Amino acid sequence: MQQKNDMVKVERIEAFITPTSPHTTVIVCHLEDGRQFYLYHVPLEIVVAINRIQDESYYMERESIFDILSFFKELLKDDIGSKIGDVYIDYLNPQTYLYSASIEIKVNGATIRKRMIPSHAIFLALLMGKNVYVSEKLVQQQEELSK
Repeated sequence: MQQKNDMVKVERIEAFITPTSPHTTVIVCHLEDGRQFYLYHVPLEIVVAINRIQDESYYMERESIFDILSFFKELLKDDIGSKIGDVYIDYLNPQTYLYSASIEIKVNGATIRKRMIPSHAIFLALLMGKNVYVSEKLVQQQEELSK
């Protein structure tokens, strides 16, 4: 995991489906320095769950496991929230071009680091009230690729 000073804090998360075809699921991480970091083709269930966490009036006909977990937000925060650390989007696989996130979990006095799917890690951070950070290097790489 990179050092925290190599990371940019996410101030706000926005999740949506693009309105024009081809419809694409997107998470936008609005960074503290005014830039954005984009995650494309994230699972629809995560887009819905993030919107439901941020706006309880967001309606879907069927619910996913992520929606059900949101109902238990306060219980989960109390039970496991203290064992889960902040989320760091910190790796891009050069072969697959898939991002990964890291999270630290405290278990029986030990701290272990787990690599996660970034959209799932963001959902977990929102659910647990944790911060999300993005690697400065990844933000710069994404900006270069979009030029």
